Amino acid sequence: MKMQHVLFRRGFVLVVVGAAIVVAGCRPSEVQPVASSAEAVAAIDDYVIAKDELVQRLAQSVRPQRDTYNRPAEPVTAESVLHEMLVEKAMVLEGRALGYAEDESVATAIGRYRQRRLIQAFLNDYVQENIPVTQAEIDEKIVADPNMSPEQARLRVLQGKAQPVLQTLYAELQAKFELKRVERNFARAAQIHQRLLTQPAEPRGRTIFWITNYQIQNELSRDERDIVLATYTGGQFTLYDWFKALNEIAPPGRPKDLNTAAGVGRLLDRGIEPVILAAEAVARGYDKKEDLVRDIRAREDMAILGKMRTDKYKEVPQPDDEEIQAYFEQNQEMFAKEATLKIDQIWCKDIEAAKEVRKALDNGAAFETVKAAHSLKADEPARNVYASSEGVFWEDLWKGEPDAIVGPIKGFYENGIQWRVVKVLEKTPAELRPYSDSIKNQVQSAMMAQRSKDHIDRYGASLLSKYPHEIYAERLKGIDPLAVTAIESDSAR
Repeated sequence: MKMQHVLFRRGFVLVVVGAAIVVAGCRPSEVQPVASSAEAVAAIDDYVIAKDELVQRLAQSVRPQRDTYNRPAEPVTAESVLHEMLVEKAMVLEGRALGYAEDESVATAIGRYRQRRLIQAFLNDYVQENIPVTQAEIDEKIVADPNMSPEQARLRVLQGKAQPVLQTLYAELQAKFELKRVERNFARAAQIHQRLLTQPAEPRGRTIFWITNYQIQNELSRDERDIVLATYTGGQFTLYDWFKALNEIAPPGRPKDLNTAAGVGRLLDRGIEPVILAAEAVARGYDKKEDLVRDIRAREDMAILGKMRTDKYKEVPQPDDEEIQAYFEQNQEMFAKEATLKIDQIWCKDIEAAKEVRKALDNGAAFETVKAAHSLKADEPARNVYASSEGVFWEDLWKGEPDAIVGPIKGFYENGIQWRVVKVLEKTPAELRPYSDSIKNQVQSAMMAQRSKDHIDRYGASLLSKYPHEIYAERLKGIDPLAVTAIESDSAR
């Protein structure tokens, strides 16, 4: 059995191990460290929300959402966003109390994530410790390609050395864990695969010709799930595990010979590799590492929250035709053809630069000339903007008439906020539309979005009454959503 290949990307060694992709190389933690009490802005049960977490969430929340129709956006404040975060933590607490962590879909997703992180951590250390790279080897790569950095050269050397080392490692682990294939069960596995593929218990839809995750979870009997295809010290690999490995492969790339015992065996070999590597990681204590435990818990929280929301949304009743039309008549402006501005803009590095740009324009300089000389995006063409794209900045922009100069004013720039001076070229007001069948679905979606939000808001309020929490209001003072997003922009550059 061979590890297939090694790729290098952005400073990481990406090792393709059968169906699993693992990273060997320096990798930052995916979740921020737990806040100390001094950094906390709120706490609920054993969860602490750090000021940095709140600032990051504010930077995301202040950006406009495209699904808001033409309804006025609610103001984004530190208090409102912190309330959302507390509701989410309360929903996770309730989900755990209801046993959502043991739900099959949640447990499967978290199991995959845990396995991947264990292998990443283990192979990262193993590659660094067992594949030496000399300065001479690095220099040789740089001579061959002078544009290569020393780190890129080191990774290229590792690329050439990694595969045989990792193949040897896996061979040793197969022996260590006494991996044994239970080949007498392969033919039955092939038969079951063909049944699910060609005789689904429920129609899959005319465009779906592959075994779905729903089938794996619902059309295998308990006895079939437990058919053992391989054993190893401390565990076994069942038909259910085999089907989960199959589900990791995009349908176009799935093997075509799974109706044969040999095909079952080849997919088994592919699926068991990450299991054995993760077992070794556990044997070496990687499952006890604080950052990994924290990150798995955070990922599990996300999965539980997602399922909680999905289940709560299912409780929201669908509106009937009369309710839909009545909602439209009461909120006709929400479904109007959106107002539009065509603008040209000069992006400036800071407020002082923006003031200088505005001064030059007021003194008669041509907009195109000043833009070419001073804009951070001098080649950006004129563009149409809308309330749904400009968010909190729309009201000030809309005040401008054609040929007027607006600013300095802030605007959304790449991942943050930047100062700009804007020239309004065209202005098209919103246009009301009559009710019709073509607009009905849009109205229904808007109603369901509002009903779902209201339902979650009520549910969240009840949970915050159930789970004691504390907000450190003094630490929220001075947090400006637009200011923290501007800081995000500065750091992104």
